[in-house]
Amino acid sequence: MLNRIVEEVYRSIDNECYIAALTLALTIPDICGKAEFPEEKSTKKRYIDWYDRHVGYTEAVSNPFRPMPYASGEVVYSLRNSVLHQGTPNIEIKNIKEERNVVDKFTLTIADAYDGGGSLYSIGWDGKVRNRTLEINIVNLCIKLCRVAEGHYKTCPEAFDFFDYEIIDKHQQGYIAVTTNDKKTHL
Repeated sequence: MLNRIVEEVYRSIDNECYIAALTLALTIPDICGKAEFPEEKSTKKRYIDWYDRHVGYTEAVSNPFRPMPYASGEVVYSLRNSVLHQGTPNIEIKNIKEERNVVDKFTLTIADAYDGGGSLYSIGWDGKVRNRTLEINIVNLCIKLCRVAEGHYKTCPEAFDFFDYEIIDKHQQGYIAVTTNDKKTHL
């Protein structure tokens, strides 16, 4: 199933269906988190831990200035919840605990994959941080999540054995394609 989701994210980007790509891509840390931390009961903890371990750490390292916001697991998890549960591509600031990621303005952009977005902050006359802004490029985030997930799957496919599903594609000409646990058969 992970492979199919990744393929459909890429296909959505190719067809300029960016919200569809984002919505699907935001499920990837759920899947990979379950594979990596199968004993963890909290979906939120699995999601954030997997994201921070495999994607977010590069965001934090590439953004070494302490007050500068970045796309952490907490931020992306908040985005996931807003998109999947409310249909709103935003983050809920009240759910962000890491001080540097409590932003005053959050923006999603659509740009080339190499444009990772950006973050800004200003400092007031008293030396305190004011007005944090975080911008995340949908295409960049989707591709990062897909590539990391593909690598994760290749290194330990057995961790994804929890998938148990069947999709019957009745649109195929002359036959029915049945996908069961990532194996496609034609009837």
